[in-house]
Amino acid sequence: MLAAARSVLPNDADLRVARLEDPLPSGPFDLVVSALAVHHLDGAGKADLFRRVAHVLRRGGRFVLGDLILPDDPSDVVTPVDGIYDKPSTLVDQLTWLRAAGFVATTTWLERDLAVLVGDLARTR
Repeated sequence: MLAAARSVLPNDADLRVARLEDPLPSGPFDLVVSALAVHHLDGAGKADLFRRVAHVLRRGGRFVLGDLILPDDPSDVVTPVDGIYDKPSTLVDQLTWLRAAGFVATTTWLERDLAVLVGDLARTR
């Protein structure tokens, strides 16, 4: 994934390999994006990550999270989950954790067991 990113991003792009539980780069950043990774954290890990993301964003910054969720209707589960590394949480839980971290959080797209959530930080904190 890093090789693919390096092939299309500017040379000064800062690309890193790290675990989601590791300290985040200090920022401040205008935007943080995560795609199909956060579902590997348990609930407490997600809540902690959301707090840490809020801390490295500038006022008015945005966090975009596209990931696997645990849908209300079991028939909406279409993505294979291994039960070991995959730990999807409900949409409601993730919105709650984002809001507790200081985000104005909304769901911008939802299809069965996949969702895109957007968290915006207030311009003043």
